[in-house]
Amino acid sequence: MYPMALYSLIVALVLSLFGCNGLDAVSKQDISGTPTSYAQVNKEPNPALVGCYMRSRPSEYNRPNKYEFCLVKSGQGYALYYYMMDGKTLNTFKGWTSAVINGDCLTADYDGATYCAKNGEVLQTTTGSSDEHRMLPMN
Repeated sequence: MYPMALYSLIVALVLSLFGCNGLDAVSKQDISGTPTSYAQVNKEPNPALVGCYMRSRPSEYNRPNKYEFCLVKSGQGYALYYYMMDGKTLNTFKGWTSAVINGDCLTADYDGATYCAKNGEVLQTTTGSSDEHRMLPMN
């Protein structure tokens, strides 16, 4: 009977994950439309920044903020689709936001978070902090 109870628990857990809002808050459908805001490009972005990323969960926080972004080329410019969830209040922002691109780094105007390409990775620094958090590619 014990193996059957364990099996039932695993099935229930897997099914509950399907009911969630998914692991990624930004979908391909979100970025398929025409951007409503574009980035100011001071220097063409490092190709590593173009694409979609999510922040890995920092182990030092119990309820960390969640960050995802997609930098897309649209027409002659670049646009940033951004998602941010405050881990304490659960308030969210999701949509196109203006940004500034300076080659290896981009800064989201929504909250001032900076994303930089370094040694083949994309790292995030939030406003008021010098901690760098690794961003993981989303596919």
